[in-house]
Amino acid sequence: MEAVQMTLSAESTERIDLLFRIAERNGSLISVQELPKFMPDGETASEIAEAIANDPALRVRFELEGGYLTPRTEGRGSETLEKEQAGRARARINLSHAARFASFLSPGGFEMVAVSGSTSYGSASRSKDLDLFCVAPSGKMWAPLTQSLLMARIYKLLSRGSPQICISCVMDLAYATAQFSRPQGPLFARDALQTKVLKGNETYRTLMAAADWISEFYPHAYRRDDLRPAHNGPRTGPSAFDRAVDRLLSSIVGRYLMFKASALNAKLRMSADVDDIFEMHLGEDHLVYESRRYTNLRSKYDDALQQRGAF
Repeated sequence: MEAVQMTLSAESTERIDLLFRIAERNGSLISVQELPKFMPDGETASEIAEAIANDPALRVRFELEGGYLTPRTEGRGSETLEKEQAGRARARINLSHAARFASFLSPGGFEMVAVSGSTSYGSASRSKDLDLFCVAPSGKMWAPLTQSLLMARIYKLLSRGSPQICISCVMDLAYATAQFSRPQGPLFARDALQTKVLKGNETYRTLMAAADWISEFYPHAYRRDDLRPAHNGPRTGPSAFDRAVDRLLSSIVGRYLMFKASALNAKLRMSADVDDIFEMHLGEDHLVYESRRYTNLRSKYDDALQQRGAF
């Protein structure tokens, strides 16, 4: 009797394709061992590996090299794998720098400091920057942000060979809670699950507990997290002095960051790195940088969600 070859549902096949593209956007690859917790039908790693070898829809696009999903490009598999291994080694170095940098920040500053971007995906082959996602107390974002920006400059000067630390996403707790509570889509969900927390695990669990909509996209991954935050009682809001300082820093530092962003984008437009051109979303309670590459990928995910029901 002929053995039945393993194939996947159309939804699972589309999910693998989109997860690959998320990793690719971060300049990395995804391993077959990482895939099961993000799959809709609960397939195992061995079942996915078998399907990649036998399923025509997957075999034409992908192959497995060293346990990683790589594009099927003639003669390029080994080269792609070498780049991935170098990127993973760089990510481990970046994580050690991130942990060291976080230890330099004031204990009374950010409530949460986490690694995002390509390093959080376990690779760092596309960008030399180390992206951080930070959450500040409600109504007091700009004081810890200003300190972290100064400390990032000092850390770069003192640590030879360290990556460029980029505070690419910072929010106060009220704004972050509102963002996590509101359904954001599969790309936001994947990034949230991939975040590597350095400080403030309790804050991270609180945010993720508010984002139960993530289970609609990644039920296996979301259920695995311990999302039961401790009850620490009501929080005190910022004092009148704190609010005044925050507004002052928002005006001064915010203008400086807008000028710096405009100058950097002008430089990127003159180079070949047009996908790195970014938008800066700035307010008293948030500062978020989004590259053109990221917004384009989010649009592709939204299209997949509406047209093909891949999530």
